Amino acid sequence: MPNTTRSQFIFGFVIVAAIIMGATIGLLSNDVYAQAEQQTIVVQAGGAGLGAAEALIFAPQSVSVHRGDRVVWAVNGFHNIRFSEEGHIPLALIPGVNEVEIPQINPAVGLPNIDNGAVYSGGMANSGLPAGVPGGAPDAGGTFSLIIDLEPGTYTYLCDVHPGMVGQITVVADDEPVASTAEVAIQAKGEIDAALALGNEAWQAQQEAAFGVNTANDEGVANVQAGSTDTGRTTVNRFFGSTTVIEVGQTVTWTVPAGSPDPHTVTWPPLRGQDVAPIPQDAGPPILAFGPGFTPNIPENGEVAQGTEFNSALLFPGQSFSLTFTEPGAYPYVCNIHPGMEGTVVVLPPGA
Repeated sequence: MPNTTRSQFIFGFVIVAAIIMGATIGLLSNDVYAQAEQQTIVVQAGGAGLGAAEALIFAPQSVSVHRGDRVVWAVNGFHNIRFSEEGHIPLALIPGVNEVEIPQINPAVGLPNIDNGAVYSGGMANSGLPAGVPGGAPDAGGTFSLIIDLEPGTYTYLCDVHPGMVGQITVVADDEPVASTAEVAIQAKGEIDAALALGNEAWQAQQEAAFGVNTANDEGVANVQAGSTDTGRTTVNRFFGSTTVIEVGQTVTWTVPAGSPDPHTVTWPPLRGQDVAPIPQDAGPPILAFGPGFTPNIPENGEVAQGTEFNSALLFPGQSFSLTFTEPGAYPYVCNIHPGMEGTVVVLPPGA
């Protein structure tokens, strides 16, 4: 589940130019929509800032189009695009719930039910997760697009990975003016910059305040915040602070704040790229079972010594995970989902 980087965000805008240049040719190949006034509108799905800040928004959040226009989503991160009246559905399916036996990504989120570039005439339509997920949407340079064939009205879509990440498309009459492709791009940048401002401020405040080192409290527990909180639709993918110093026998508790918009893991060694272990089926798509990157390999409140491997699995907002360290040394750890989200626990001998 990779984090967006600034280079990916810039890349998203670069490929927009190529998409726009080829849009007319692509549309003319479709006899139904071969009209010169049709255009391509680009919506950014997520955006990155400084200090591992990531805007979990669609930008522009709302766009107006004519019937027959193409909407392209530049996917900057781990997002799906799903039109549905049922609202958000869970990313993860947990064993013991609704007859699920294997921890897995919800196929209604992970797997596409419409082709990239298809004509969309209403109803449920899901892009699936990015191409890195087995069975996910085919890679088209990090984009997903639909030709809008809808009656005038407003249509809502969302990202199931990040609750609250919602966008709207308003289809207007053919004689009603809409923003140009360039105007939409400018609006998108403004909305992303505004969303990132809160995250960047939070990151700078943490840097100035803590630079930090976490230590154990009177109960022998050091608390580490995984990710930011109360920063609107922006998340800062860092451990606060990145260094924790305790003594042998003391405990570290990592907590994803309830106000965070993103899940995280606490893992060593890194298991990135091992998020999904698909299980083939005789009929139909594979089961998108969680791979080692999302599977716990140590009990909650387990003990860690030098050489011990540990993985919390996915920690959703409001959840915590604790480990007790039994030997002196330095213990690095990462979040499997977000590259660059790293920390270290330094364990000293008792009374040091």
